[in-house]
Amino acid sequence: MTGRSFSSRPAARLVQRAALYGAAFLIAAQGCAPSGYYRSTSSSLDSLLTLQAQQQRRISALEQEIAATREQVQASRASSDTRLSELNGRMDMLQGKLEESGVRFTKLATQIESVKQRQVADTSPTRDSSAVIVDPDEAFRAAQSDYAAGRYSLARASLTEYLKRFPDSEVSDDAQYLIGESAYNTGDFRGAIEAYRKVVENYPKGDHVPKALLKAGMASARINDAPASKRYYQLVIQRYPKSDEARLARERLSAKNAQ
Repeated sequence: MTGRSFSSRPAARLVQRAALYGAAFLIAAQGCAPSGYYRSTSSSLDSLLTLQAQQQRRISALEQEIAATREQVQASRASSDTRLSELNGRMDMLQGKLEESGVRFTKLATQIESVKQRQVADTSPTRDSSAVIVDPDEAFRAAQSDYAAGRYSLARASLTEYLKRFPDSEVSDDAQYLIGESAYNTGDFRGAIEAYRKVVENYPKGDHVPKALLKAGMASARINDAPASKRYYQLVIQRYPKSDEARLARERLSAKNAQ
């Protein structure tokens, strides 16, 4: 409804009231009805006009509510569209990262497979092993990838073969320590202890010695060899008193003493 229609309603009601009063006056002047009838008619007219005004106010209130509701719906729809657009953008970004990761994984898998094929060819009885050249860095990375992927048995075998070929490389102590870790992760605690012991004996100046002593103590505890476990923990504390491994060894000794 327009503002013009609302402003004309009071004038229309006055005109209606005047017309009704005029008609009643004419009828009274002609003596056609008693005066009480006109008073009743006038009262009824006032009631009708009052009721009409009330209904009009209710209609105006409803119109305002409808307009407010329409605005809320439009605002909600705009907000939903914005959120949907943001979600679509995030999905596109994640999809792009996933595709990028897939490409990297495929490339890495190809490199690992190439190294494995070279190793198989190198150990083949139909070929002279001395004629095959293996890149030590590439061989170690392949074994390290197997370990990182949780292929502990394969990593252990590859690292063992690596140490046979390259016992004195820059990462030989790393390889020996990872052999112990691979054994530990597969539940071969005795094999792990032996591998950790070789780290300490063969590479005494390497940075894996504190970790190897600590893990040897942990592996000994797993096979219920308490004296050996305690001895390894004490060695860590004596040789590397300020290391994190020494702190962990103290905690484990304290826990055992508290039992």
